[in-house]
Amino acid sequence: MARVIAQMTVQLPRLMEVGEYKKLRYIGEKPSLKQLKKWIDEGTLIGEIKGGMYFVDLQAELTGSTDPLLAKMLDVG
Repeated sequence: MARVIAQMTVQLPRLMEVGEYKKLRYIGEKPSLKQLKKWIDEGTLIGEIKGGMYFVDLQAELTGSTDPLLAKMLDVG
């Protein structure tokens, strides 16, 4: 039987700039910034465009949903 010795909660920002997301998410061969922006435009990658800058919605990517009620239910902090 497994025991929990320690628990850690990590606070992530809701939005992350697409270039930073690319560095953290992909190992090895990475899609280009142009491709990631295209995926955001097409809705394949959940994100937002603010002031011409592209951001990935980390919360939606991690939970697989943009439902604010689900996000609130999953928020343990």
